[in-house]
Amino acid sequence: MNGAVIGLSLIVGLVCGGLVWWIKRSLLAALLVPVAVVGLVALALPPAVAPVVPAPTPSAPETLEPEAMASAKEDELPTAAKLAAFRPIEVSDHGYVGSDACRECHLQNHATWFDSYHRTMTQVANPEVVLGDFDDVKLSHNGQDYHLREADGVCWVEMLDPAAIPGTPEASKRVQRPIVMTTGSHHMQAYWFPVGARRTLAILPFVFLKDSQEWIPRSAAFLKPTLAGVSHEIGRWNASCSKCHSTHPQEREMTDLSWDTQTAEFGISCEACHGPGQQHIAYHRDFAEAKAAAESPSSDPIVNPENLPHVRSSQVCGQCHSVLTPKGDLVKINVQGGTFRPGADLREAYDIWQLHSPEMEKLLNNESMHDRVVSTNRGTFYPDGIVRVAGREYTSMEQSACFQQGEMSCLSCHQLHKAADDTRSEKEWANDQLKPGFYGNDACVQCHDQQQYSTAHTHHLADSSGSNCYNCHMPHTAYGLLKAIRNHTITSPDLKRELAADRPNACNQCHLDKTLKWTADHLQDWYSIDPPKLDADQSEIAASILWLLKGNAAQRALAAWTMGWSEAQEASGDDWQSIYLAQVLNDPYLAIRLIARRSLQTFPGLADMKLEPLGTDSERADAILSIISRWDQDPHEANAALLLGPNNRVKTSQIDAIMKQRDDTPMNLAE
Repeated sequence: MNGAVIGLSLIVGLVCGGLVWWIKRSLLAALLVPVAVVGLVALALPPAVAPVVPAPTPSAPETLEPEAMASAKEDELPTAAKLAAFRPIEVSDHGYVGSDACRECHLQNHATWFDSYHRTMTQVANPEVVLGDFDDVKLSHNGQDYHLREADGVCWVEMLDPAAIPGTPEASKRVQRPIVMTTGSHHMQAYWFPVGARRTLAILPFVFLKDSQEWIPRSAAFLKPTLAGVSHEIGRWNASCSKCHSTHPQEREMTDLSWDTQTAEFGISCEACHGPGQQHIAYHRDFAEAKAAAESPSSDPIVNPENLPHVRSSQVCGQCHSVLTPKGDLVKINVQGGTFRPGADLREAYDIWQLHSPEMEKLLNNESMHDRVVSTNRGTFYPDGIVRVAGREYTSMEQSACFQQGEMSCLSCHQLHKAADDTRSEKEWANDQLKPGFYGNDACVQCHDQQQYSTAHTHHLADSSGSNCYNCHMPHTAYGLLKAIRNHTITSPDLKRELAADRPNACNQCHLDKTLKWTADHLQDWYSIDPPKLDADQSEIAASILWLLKGNAAQRALAAWTMGWSEAQEASGDDWQSIYLAQVLNDPYLAIRLIARRSLQTFPGLADMKLEPLGTDSERADAILSIISRWDQDPHEANAALLLGPNNRVKTSQIDAIMKQRDDTPMNLAE
C-alpha cells in the first residue's frame, strides 16, 4: 500500500518538476521538486508493518510441464527420484528427527511400530507399497476413462487433465500423471498424483479394496449420495488428509491456492505419540559426559503416553481420533504446523467438538463457519451427541462415564507396541492393536467386579456373545471403512434413547430375528427399563429388516453389516437374511451395496457367487435372481417377524410396502 502511494507521488513530483523546468529553465530546481514531493509523502505515511510470519518459500518447481508429460515416450518419463520435486516432502525441523533415529536404542518398539498400520497411513508410492493393480488397467467412472500402468518403478495414470478449466481446449486433452503417494493399507488404498502446481496433490477417483482385490470408485467407498461427475479433490491431502495421515504436517498453502506442503514424516511415526526427539537424543548422548563431570542432567523431554494421566494420555490419540479445530495463529500454523505436543493439554491447541458443548455453541455462532459446522455435525453425531463415524474414538470416549469419572484411557485396552511375549502374529496384533485377551471381558474387569457382572447380570450363557461386555455396552453403531465399528461411547441398553436418536440398539444387532417389542419387554423384565411407544411394524417385524429396508442410509449400512456378522448369525441363524440383503443390491448408496455383497458372501452357497453391486442394472438383477433361487432351495419355517409364510413363501407385498417407506434423507457421513 505504502509503495503504491510513493509511486504515485513520484509521478506527481516529476510532472511538477517538468513545469518548473518549463518556467524557470533550471535543471537543479526541476530535479529537487520530485525528491521533495516524495520525501514529504513518505514522512506522512505510517510505517509499514512487517508480517509476523514470512510467507512460505516455495521449494519446488512451479510446473510439471503437462504438455511434455502428455507426449513423452516411456523412456523419457521422469524417474521416481525426480518426482519428489512435485509432491510433499519430509523435512526434519521443529525438533523432529524421524523414526529412523529411534531404531538405534528402541529396536523392538521400532520393529512393532514398523509392522503397524499407523506407519503406512501415508507412503511414497513405489511398486512395493502400491497394492492396486496398475498392469495396463482401464477404469471408467461417470463418463471419464482412466488408464493405469507401471513403467520403470513408477505407476502412471492417463486421463483428461484434472487441472484444466472446464470448457477450455485444455480440458479435452489427455495427460499422464505419476502416482507419487498413497494413503491407507489396512482395508483400502488411495492414490495421489501431482497437478503441477508446487507440491499440490490430487486424488485418483478410485480406491483399491484389499480384501476383494478390486478397484471401486472412491465415491463408493464412503456413505454419501451418488453424484454425477468426477472429483479429483485437488489439494485435499495437503489441506486435510495430512493432518492425521502424517506427523507434524505443515500445510503451507500459498496465496495462489497451491501448496508447498512438508511434514516431519509420512504416516504416524514415533514422534507423533512421543513428541519431537531431537532433545531426547541430545539428552542421552550428553548424559555420559555430564555424569563424568558430576553434573546433574536436565530431565528427559520425551513423552511416554503410558506414564501420563489418563486424560493427557488419551489426548495423544485424540490429536487424530477427534473432531477438532485448531486454535491460535492460523497463519503461523499454516507455515510451521500445529502447536500440540504429546503430554500437553489438547484443548490448549484445539477446540474438540462435542455436539452439546460451549465450544460447539461458539463455533455455531461464527458466521463464517456455521454452515460447515452444521453439515459436519450431521455427518458426525447422532442427534443425542453420540458419535456415529469411525476415526473419532477420543471424541466418543470423552462422553463415557468410565473416562469422566474413572481413569479409563485408550491404553486401558490398546497396546501401541506388540510385547515381546505376545504370541499373536504381527498381522493379528496390528488389526486393532488390542492387548492380548482383550477381545473379551478382560478390559472391563480391570475395574469392574467380574462376579457382580456374571450371568445373573447378562441373562446370557457365560461363554456366549451375549455375555461379552462389548456387545451390550460398545455396540457396532459407528460407521466407517465400509463396515460397522464399535462405538467408543460406553453406554447401557436403553431402547427409548436409541429410537429417539435413530440408532440401532445393541440387543437387535445380535438378535436380528427379533422385534423391538421383544427387546423392550426383556429390558423391562431384566433391568426395569421403561419401554418406549412402538408402532405396529416395530412390534411385529424384526428390527433388522426394518433398518435394512426402510431405515435411513446409516441404519441400512449398519444393518447390512450386522447381517454378515458371525456373532449375530450365531444368535439369529444364517438361513434367512440373504433374501433381504439381495434387495439392497439396488440401494441408491453404492457403499451399502458393497457392504451387502460382503455379508451375502458369508452365507452358505453364496461365497463364490458372482455379485457385481456396482455393475449394470441387468447384472444386479441377475445376481438378485440367483440369490433368490439359492434361497428357495432350502426349507424355511414360517416366521411372522421375518415376513415368512408357510411353504417357503415370502410376504413380498409386505416387503414392497416397507421399502416404499424408505428414509431417503441425504446422508454424508464424515468419516
